[in-house]
Amino acid sequence: MRCSTPYSDAGAINAVSQIKLFIAALPATSAASDDVRSYDMVWLLHLIGDIHQPLHATERISAINPDGDRGGNEVNVMPATGETVDLHGYWDRMFGGYVSVPGAIYDANDKAGLAKVQVDGTKAKVLDPDMWTQESFVLGRKFAYAEPVLSEGTVAVLTRRYETDARNIARSQAALAAARLANVLNEAFK
Repeated sequence: MRCSTPYSDAGAINAVSQIKLFIAALPATSAASDDVRSYDMVWLLHLIGDIHQPLHATERISAINPDGDRGGNEVNVMPATGETVDLHGYWDRMFGGYVSVPGAIYDANDKAGLAKVQVDGTKAKVLDPDMWTQESFVLGRKFAYAEPVLSEGTVAVLTRRYETDARNIARSQAALAAARLANVLNEAFK
């Protein structure tokens, strides 16, 4: 088994390349119209959240999935709830199924105590989407594809440790995404 990041192809159109374009269009001094800038802002919010989720930045390549498992979409897991879900969906809905950073933050503050998550100020100042993706890739390899998910071809029954680690990673990544988004916007609107 090996893991790869779907954003490693330089010159490809992907989340990282689009984030860079959207950030460049934000300042009022850019050539982009207000309509384009508002459209870009919505996508920027979404994509910054996405690439901080580890399974948006990695996939497992193996004998069972030689073309990759589509970021965990081809892997079935069973969390403590007893339902069978795909691994990607499990990580995506860590905050109740929201698909945006603001939604996840709202839900996390309301239910999961995200306000108590400490964000590393040095990491929050890193405004390079390539680095964000690399960080998520490392977390995906280390935590998303950890035991018991390493066993392929069966439904992986998630352990308490796995679920606790996943919840903690998801919380810290959502908080980090929010801090980085704030820093990107502050920088763009100086």
